[in-house]
Amino acid sequence: MKKSRPDIDQYIGARLRECRLSLHLTQGRVARALGVSFQQVQNYETGANGISAVRLFDICRILNVSLASVFPPEHSRAEDRSAG
Repeated sequence: MKKSRPDIDQYIGARLRECRLSLHLTQGRVARALGVSFQQVQNYETGANGISAVRLFDICRILNVSLASVFPPEHSRAEDRSAG
């Protein structure tokens, strides 16, 4: 089953939060590095606001993680093969 956009936004936000916490960074510190408010980082992490590709790239650079590592695992290909 495919995830909806809000589900993906929440998944990515939760992964970013995990990465940030593992580095012992505050939302404020990430926000300053991005040039946004800590509330905006909070909104990204909860999935309240979607993250543009450019912003996501910047966040991943700050957290020193790959873009692929913050996306949900891909299950649709296996589902597509089994349905055929």
